[in-house]
Order: sequence, then structure tokens, then C-alpha cells
Amino acid sequence: MNNLTAVILAGGQGQRMGGRDKGLVEFRDRPMIGHTIELVRPHVDSLIISCNRNEPSYQALADKTVVDPLDDFQGPLAGILAGLKACDTEMLLVLPCDTPLLSNQVLERLFAAAAAKPDHITVLAEGDEWHPLHSIIPAGLCADLEQWLEGGQRAVQRWMRGHPFQLVDISDLSEQLYNLNTQQELSERE
Repeated sequence: MNNLTAVILAGGQGQRMGGRDKGLVEFRDRPMIGHTIELVRPHVDSLIISCNRNEPSYQALADKTVVDPLDDFQGPLAGILAGLKACDTEMLLVLPCDTPLLSNQVLERLFAAAAAKPDHITVLAEGDEWHPLHSIIPAGLCADLEQWLEGGQRAVQRWMRGHPFQLVDISDLSEQLYNLNTQQELSERE
């Protein structure tokens, strides 16, 4: 898809992974984030990784790294805001670092929907269940999101619902959205 920057969110605390940085945890012989990078790199103009630690390790994998503008692990919206601030394209593809089973098939559906309604936030969903960290956001919403966060808000879906949005149902491919949050989940899918 043209005019698209990707931000991969790798700024969480990894609590269910024993405090380990999930993006750098090995999965199928490489860091977990490596699977997402390989998938999205051919589709985007620029690749950003939003991280709050281990920045030198991530710098080697991305065109740019960003850190949350607010301290103390403010949640995924802070990483999205950092990505929007660094974005120099019209749209920002948002993906988490811990869904390494994603495929081009899922991305193609997301891209097609976003291309049809570029002024909407486009979000993957399974029926009514949103996956807001798998989305495409118009870059023009940067200032609005910054205001939202400065007001103390952190709810991703609530912010998204305040704007034109569309859901892309991928119920038939839902296994690809599985978050690998624990060592056991990693082991089960090796």
C-alpha cells in the first residue's frame, strides 16, 4: 500500500512474560518482532518501532525508533502517538510485536478497506470484538490523540470510536491474531 508508515508496538512491560521484552524474545529462531517486520516491510514506506527499553537492539531492525512521550509505560496509545508524530505519510499501520502469526492475507484485507475509506480508522475485528492494535490510522489524527492522552485518557477503543471508523472482520483467520504473552504460549506454537 502506498503512502503508509508502520509502527510496531514493543513498549509494554511484558508482565506475563516475566518482565522480559516480548519483542526480543526468541520465537522460531528469531526475535518475535522479526516476524512482523518481515511481513510488513515490503508494504510500507517506513518502519518505526515504538519501544521503552532496549532501544539499541530495536534500532538495528527499523528505519526509526521512538519512545513514549510520557513516562511510566502509559499504554499502547502512547506508542501510537509516538508513531504518529514520527510518521511522514498519510496513514499509519499499527501492529503489536506479539502476534507473529499474521499473514499477508490479513494485511491485504486491512489495506483494501483502508484504501476504500482513507479518512476512517480501520480496525481488524472478529465479529464485534475489536483488535485495535491491528489498525490503520489517518496521520491527521495526531493532535487529537495527543489531546486525548494529555487529558489522562488511555482507552484505545474509546478514542477510536470518537472518529469515523470501520471494522474488517477476519473471524475466518482469527488464529493469526493470537497474542503470545507467556513462555508457555510461545512453546505451544513453536
